Amino acid sequence: MNRLHISTFLFSLLSLPFVGFALVSCDKVDGESIVPHFDKITCSPERPHPGDSITLTAHQDVKGKNVNATTYNWSFTFSYFSDGQATRDTVVTMPPVETNYDGISSADPVIGFRLPTNIASESVTVSLHANYNLSGQTALGQIYGSANRSSRIIIDYQ
Repeated sequence: MNRLHISTFLFSLLSLPFVGFALVSCDKVDGESIVPHFDKITCSPERPHPGDSITLTAHQDVKGKNVNATTYNWSFTFSYFSDGQATRDTVVTMPPVETNYDGISSADPVIGFRLPTNIASESVTVSLHANYNLSGQTALGQIYGSANRSSRIIIDYQ
């Protein structure tokens, strides 16, 4: 065997682990990404009183697929009494809830909130904004990307 063949053989032999590593470490995305869709948000108790603790659940009528990092942002809009006067609408934004949709939890998003005791409005508007990072192919043929969904509910008081 001449030097050229020995060098080529040794190079090929030493390269095999790297090629195998490259093949194993690349995750193949299987199919299209499906963005979750919210059917409704429910409140428990259904008709709370000022000062009550409430639990909100955003129900998905379409579950996601090939969705990675997910961030849920909840906000509450209402007015309250301050010095005997009703304030303008106040927006309370909760800290973002981050998860990995496919890897950790595809469960319906849930959050708890305590309503103010000095609430002036007859209702509270609850909004959910979800941001999803997609790992599959989109309808446009793109691989990877992001998508957003929003939903809201108005909770009336007794």
